Amino acid sequence: AGGYNPKGWVGYGEARGSIAAFLYVVGGSYAKNGAPGYKLQKVGGPGLAQMDMPETGPSFGADSLVIPLRGDNPKMARSKLGSYYERFPDEANSLFGKDASVQLKDLRVYHGVYEDGEYIPFTDAEPFALY
Repeated sequence: AGGYNPKGWVGYGEARGSIAAFLYVVGGSYAKNGAPGYKLQKVGGPGLAQMDMPETGPSFGADSLVIPLRGDNPKMARSKLGSYYERFPDEANSLFGKDASVQLKDLRVYHGVYEDGEYIPFTDAEPFALY
């Protein structure tokens, strides 16, 4: 299970929107017709696609996929689908099957590799401010 967000992570403490963000599972009963997995789209507009908080791990929606990376339980992940990302066709509301939370065996983060001086997309994100 995992997620993709096209906005990146900058840690400014904001909810970032995107209709292109999605969650996915690899394999399992939802993978049909030769597909490697199943993709769950963002619902309800672009808002809250990801929570970009500097003090926590990745979070998609407020609760769709949350990996807090807390010191007391660093491998815990939880999922509740339906509010910000679609549910599975059978109305299952967790990326982890019947479990709302699991202990991760592995966590992988993929990121771009950039040359010195090369523009890095979305580094121009502005922290929340009142003008």
